[in-house]
Amino acid sequence: MRVLLAAILLLFTQVDAVAAFDPTGWAWKRTIELGRASGFVRLPIPPEVFDEAQATLNDLRVVDDSSALVPHVLHWGRVRELQKVEWRSARLLNQTYAPGRYGRVIADFGAAVEKNQVKVTISGTNYRRRVLVEGSDEGKSWEVVAQGLWLIDVSLQDQSFRVDTLKFPPNTFRHLRLTVYNIFDDFRPFAFKAVEASVHRTEGEKELVQVPVKGMTTTRDERRNHSSVDLDLGARNLPVVSLNCAIRTPYFYRAYELVGRNAAREGVPRKTESGWDTVEREAPWEPVSMGVLYRIKYQTRIEESLEIEGLSAPYRYLKLRILNAESPPVDLDNVTVSRREASLVFQAVPGRRYALVGGNPQAQAASHDLAKAIEGVDEFQGFTARLGPSHPLEGKKELFPWSERHSVLIWTVLICAVGVAVILMVRNMKRLRAPRQE
Repeated sequence: MRVLLAAILLLFTQVDAVAAFDPTGWAWKRTIELGRASGFVRLPIPPEVFDEAQATLNDLRVVDDSSALVPHVLHWGRVRELQKVEWRSARLLNQTYAPGRYGRVIADFGAAVEKNQVKVTISGTNYRRRVLVEGSDEGKSWEVVAQGLWLIDVSLQDQSFRVDTLKFPPNTFRHLRLTVYNIFDDFRPFAFKAVEASVHRTEGEKELVQVPVKGMTTTRDERRNHSSVDLDLGARNLPVVSLNCAIRTPYFYRAYELVGRNAAREGVPRKTESGWDTVEREAPWEPVSMGVLYRIKYQTRIEESLEIEGLSAPYRYLKLRILNAESPPVDLDNVTVSRREASLVFQAVPGRRYALVGGNPQAQAASHDLAKAIEGVDEFQGFTARLGPSHPLEGKKELFPWSERHSVLIWTVLICAVGVAVILMVRNMKRLRAPRQE
């Protein structure tokens, strides 16, 4: 029985020892090169850190040479000029239609409302229609707010791609009169369904960084008449927010789909009778955005929309699929990719050395009071630090529980324990039988 207890104790001692290991251990460490700088310093986050860390950078930590955590603040560059958007619906009045020429409606917002964009929903599909926007306070005399704007719809099978938001300088008119013209060879009647208005408030200039494209490949699906542009940005998790397409085709309008992923192939864990193995498969694409790219000329005025903005695409690989429908493919020269600027701000003490630690997929965002204690610390423009090379750390979290990764050891110990128990039981039974035989 002592042997049995010792075997069981040995088994659970090893289990407890492994359980005591922190599974949220970090994977890598990089020295922070400060020189003699002290005070608040800014550490720009390069692509290689995005590639090795969480897309949110929640797993980044700053430690000093005594292995103590140093409070830090992450600064994400401004990407949108948007501060707040509240859509307000309008009451539609005096809707009219001049056959083959235009449709007109008055949108009444009920009071003076600040706005610099309206979302217009009209009936029909597959159209291009020029829009004139006029404003009035009393609904009698009208002033031009914007002209040469466009409403576009591209409908393909079960998908619809639309340009339905008109942007113009801010105004506070209670009434907007919208005149939507029939153009070219499209004389179909249509009706206004809804008009909503909102205002974009600017925070300042965008803080974006251009991403060098490591590889760009263009292919064409002849059967479906799709053109695809595959982009390799060289690092995972890059916070891509915009794409600008250089298209040489003079005038066009095409629907597009944008998808992304961080790896071309991925390993999927699979449990088998003998343990665990990994099955490799092609990584699926994740949807990012859809819309319409266009360049349209009317009389002497040219309007175009070649930039895809407002993205949330933390991926290394992007695929821009242009749906040509029954039209010839566009001639695309290049795609310019931009991402958010990101940096880490912390306070350096003279004589101390610092390092950046990361690579923990389970880590939560660091909870520090630095940002609360010093308002605007992430905006400080102090000394700019640099990162040294990456070094792996011991104790990286393993994929499966200890009991499953060491199932052979567990079964060996249990079999030995059962064997010892059987031997002890047989011996005890023999001792009990011996007196009776005498």
